[in-house]
Amino acid sequence: MSTIRARNVNHPDHRENLKEEKYSIIREAMLASLPDDSWMPFSELEAKVRAYLDDKRTPAALFPKPGSVRWYCKAVQLDLEARGEIERQPKKSPLHLRKRGVDST
Repeated sequence: MSTIRARNVNHPDHRENLKEEKYSIIREAMLASLPDDSWMPFSELEAKVRAYLDDKRTPAALFPKPGSVRWYCKAVQLDLEARGEIERQPKKSPLHLRKRGVDST
């Protein structure tokens, strides 16, 4: 299985090797789930990604360990932020995200 060298918006010099198949499905799920006109809490995004994986009948063997979907969500979120595809709401805790390209509110 090939890998992707994912970036980390918080640590620009760090790269994480992620399985391409897993990265791609999580990225697709995140971009399909995130709004572009409002902010979504990371916890809600993670739940939507899980539902997306269920709807697509993603094999359980792809993410067999407890917490592996969550870990991939976080790793892909950091990469998509670093690539400018999504953004986080400034000065907001817990973390809120949306697709990139909308003026900050």
